Amino acid sequence: MSQRHIATIRVTGRPATFATAGEAPWKEAVRQGVAEAGCQPLNARFAVRIEFRLGPSRTAGEVWDLDNLIKPTLDAMEGVFGLRPWRGTPQPADDRVDRLHAIKRLPAGDESPGATIDVWVLE
Repeated sequence: MSQRHIATIRVTGRPATFATAGEAPWKEAVRQGVAEAGCQPLNARFAVRIEFRLGPSRTAGEVWDLDNLIKPTLDAMEGVFGLRPWRGTPQPADDRVDRLHAIKRLPAGDESPGATIDVWVLE
């Protein structure tokens, strides 16, 4: 199976985990990054690489579970994956992601919190 790189999406903002107060602003930042990258929804299978640049913890209990960072990020990428047929509220078709590589790290040097997302179509 070959793959074709279709986008590098740069997201600026504080990454947020699933089901937290920061989730909605993070999803909006991801949607903005998708739009700025010029993505259009495709009916395809995908490989995705996400590099999260985390902000400093705001409380002693704030932790950054990688799986909980991934979910709201993929959920906000309907501009790439399209929407799946669904009764009720439309859902992003992130079930089309067959390969996923994700890392988390603190920003280096003059970097700001956010993420860099690379997307490939699997052919």
